[in-house]
Amino acid sequence: MSLKTAFAAVLKVMRAARGLSQKNLAEVSSRTYVSKLERGQSSPTLEMITALSAPLGLSPLTLITLTIGTESGQSIRSLVGRVEDELRQLANAGVLIELNIPIEGGSMKNRSSRPAIKLSAPDMPQTEFCFSD
Repeated sequence: MSLKTAFAAVLKVMRAARGLSQKNLAEVSSRTYVSKLERGQSSPTLEMITALSAPLGLSPLTLITLTIGTESGQSIRSLVGRVEDELRQLANAGVLIELNIPIEGGSMKNRSSRPAIKLSAPDMPQTEFCFSD
């Protein structure tokens, strides 16, 4: 199964599980686009995954994890464990400090000499997931 097909299956199942119609999700995007996503005919951008996750009552990370689990057959626990391991390695390497991201609850003071830059959605470039079959 391709990632595009897995995302389509996850989106369709989660929408049905939440009792939502494609029209309900069309508040985030057009019903035609939602339909294309559910048929595996389009690939969502990161911004679209984030937007779709809100009405589904999910974190975008959960939506992506479900998609990868569906595509690969790996358990959710193993996927989450891998993410935790990789984040610990990144924290030990100082990458999270450079990115100004705390590994645990709370906030991290900006330790960089550069001021933090906040990007609003209109200023952010679109990033598209391209799933190949």
